Amino acid sequence: MKERAKKFWYEISQKKLTIPSAALILAVTATISNLLGVYRERLIAGQFGATHLTDIFYASFKIPDLIFNLLVLGAVSSAFIPIFVDSLKKDTKEESNLIASNFMNFLSIATIIFGVVIFVLARKLVPFLLPGFFANGVNADFNTFEVAVNAVRIMVLSPVFFAISSVFSGILNSHKKFVAYAMAPIVYNISIIIGIIFFTSKTGSPIYGLLYGVILGAILHALIQLPSAFINGFRWKPVLNLRKYELPQIIKLMVPRTISIGVGQINILVDTIIASYFVGGITVLNFANNIQTVPTVIFGISIATAVFPLLAEKSGPESKKEFLATFSESARKILYFMIPAAIGVIVLRAQIVRLLYGVGNFSWDNTYWTTKALGFFAIGLIAQGLIPLLVRAFYALKDTKTPLIISLIVMATNLIFSLSLPFIPKLGLGIAGVALAFSIAGFVNIILLFWFLHGKVGALDKDNKIFASTTRLLFSATIMGLVAHYSLYLFDPFLNTHTVIGLLIQTSGAITLGAITYFGLSHFFKCDEAGYIFKKSI
Repeated sequence: MKERAKKFWYEISQKKLTIPSAALILAVTATISNLLGVYRERLIAGQFGATHLTDIFYASFKIPDLIFNLLVLGAVSSAFIPIFVDSLKKDTKEESNLIASNFMNFLSIATIIFGVVIFVLARKLVPFLLPGFFANGVNADFNTFEVAVNAVRIMVLSPVFFAISSVFSGILNSHKKFVAYAMAPIVYNISIIIGIIFFTSKTGSPIYGLLYGVILGAILHALIQLPSAFINGFRWKPVLNLRKYELPQIIKLMVPRTISIGVGQINILVDTIIASYFVGGITVLNFANNIQTVPTVIFGISIATAVFPLLAEKSGPESKKEFLATFSESARKILYFMIPAAIGVIVLRAQIVRLLYGVGNFSWDNTYWTTKALGFFAIGLIAQGLIPLLVRAFYALKDTKTPLIISLIVMATNLIFSLSLPFIPKLGLGIAGVALAFSIAGFVNIILLFWFLHGKVGALDKDNKIFASTTRLLFSATIMGLVAHYSLYLFDPFLNTHTVIGLLIQTSGAITLGAITYFGLSHFFKCDEAGYIFKKSI
């Protein structure tokens, strides 16, 4: 049995996938991961509701996430993968291992150093991160300050393990091997669920159990990818040289991306600070955001991740035509799914929130504000779906400066609207104003990315395929939205929608009728992308 398992793992680790196959695997595993994420959030909502305790849990991610995004995410996505792909073409396997090992060791040491600094300064950082808590005098209720400090300190461990895991991910993506990479988020979510079920009752504060589950998930996120990286030739080397093994080039490319991500992280921190002034606001914002990111992760990021290595290969002047064709096809596939997803979430937002979070201690007031925030997030879904592809197109061209310039403009846009919309009494947006600001900034982002990419590579839609496809899809999705909306009234007389079963049947029925309408119309209008979902996976 052990030999069979070993053989199976070896075979799936060695299998090189086509772009449609890779995108499909990433989409399926992302769906599973997001379903587990929804179950995770449902457990949190039922057990804690949207309170200051859950606000602390979500806020504790922000500073460690800042470390990870600044030091790791930007470096791997924008710099390491293109350079590692080049090394696989021209260098020996030994040289590629030295590049990967040197980069991994550099990231690990950097995240440890930053983690120690955050651990020491945690007491100074928490009041800055959650000013609304202490401004409202909540600290006297249940020792909020001590719990928040400890939460931040526990979470500084996660970037270290995610740094190692991200290098494994970069290696596997460069080899076009996506199976283990796609399974890692599933394991991560399962670990947090284990923390909720088994650890929360055995720690000083229930929130610590959640955090221990996160750390366990970060460790397993790396370990599950290790065998595949090993099978594909990676061998760790105890080397750290800041002047060799392409590290200077990686750092040069990652600096603009790091600054760009830092700009985005400033937006996230500002949003967290603003949300701390609304009781349960951080949790409401996270719950709504987690729903709206599902289609982006399943379709936008999956397709962009699968196509990125090919865009990097076709980035030379002699392959410009292939680069543009690959970009156009990928953009149309993303739009095929994201347009109906945006309209569907807008129409069914109340039903979705009630089904996912309307249990236990999650109050009607929590449901109202989460639904409101989700509606405004959904407005920007189409933009959020295309941004990963557009950004990776720049990275494939080894241009990290242009996205940085754009991110500065987007940051300013988001800050202006985030600091104003929630506090304008006549609008009555409250915490949902942050979601609306996010969507406005997303559209500014996508317009600028398209504009500058057009200037860099020429006409992105020379044959008008993207425009024609978008027009047909918008019409089909609008009809779909109308069908889904009125389907709710069709089912309502026959069901008790105040029960989970009744609400589930009503929502499922509306989704089914809407999906049939959309797929039928897109097929009727001869949308090329309609055939994509029926392609053979492998």
